[in-house]
Amino acid sequence: MGKNQKRALVLIINNAIDAIEQPLNRVIALDDDIEAVHQYRVKIRQLRSLIAFFKPRLDKDLADEINRKLKEMASIFSNARELDVLYQRWLTVADEQNPQDHDFGFALIRAKQQARIVAYSNFRPTQTKSDLDWIKQKSEDLFNNDKKLTGYINQRMNGWLKSIRKDIKKLDIKDYPSMHECRIQIKRLRYALTLLPDHTDESMSEKIKPSKLWAEQLGVICDYQRTKEILNELFVVDVDPKFKLLKSLKSEVEEITKQLEETQL
Repeated sequence: MGKNQKRALVLIINNAIDAIEQPLNRVIALDDDIEAVHQYRVKIRQLRSLIAFFKPRLDKDLADEINRKLKEMASIFSNARELDVLYQRWLTVADEQNPQDHDFGFALIRAKQQARIVAYSNFRPTQTKSDLDWIKQKSEDLFNNDKKLTGYINQRMNGWLKSIRKDIKKLDIKDYPSMHECRIQIKRLRYALTLLPDHTDESMSEKIKPSKLWAEQLGVICDYQRTKEILNELFVVDVDPKFKLLKSLKSEVEEITKQLEETQL
């Protein structure tokens, strides 16, 4: 790979790591900063997506090790983040004058507080910073292919989009794992390109624009399925507030399902 191209990619990776460290410092300073946890996880996903995007050009073993470390960093807060989002959704439908709703909301608060305690008990800020520094040091050794950068990005994006379109066309709305995987692939592509603004042009932006809607549509359905799983874990006995929350989500799912069935790609 030409020195200038390699230098550009290493800089992109290092900038992405710097972007992780900003919310990381907030997560360290404040253990109740919901938005900081969210941004920390998003920035990690962006870097993981970038590595996936360039995977054919990378040293496989090193890329896999970096990805493993990044995944571990983000997964620590997965449960806490899910319960934060679930509780915020509950607030949009809850009637605090209703005793059952009040008790249900209080149970959600306890669950999300416990999830946060568990997350922070597993959180190792010093180790996390050390791992990010290690990734920076190793970024010089990642790239082992000499294809031209812009040509590769365009080719990779087109191939990825083609695969996504194919998956959506044959998507079974009842197949939750397949929908979840398709959504991940869409978000991964979009995250990767977010870090490559200087290497993408307007035509690329137009090609990828529809994928934002696809991700949002699949997200509504996937979130509904995941919410059911979480609620069934937290509340073994069915209660009215549980059904109220699911009903509010299901109406959105039904509308999105209809849109997906009518989608022409």
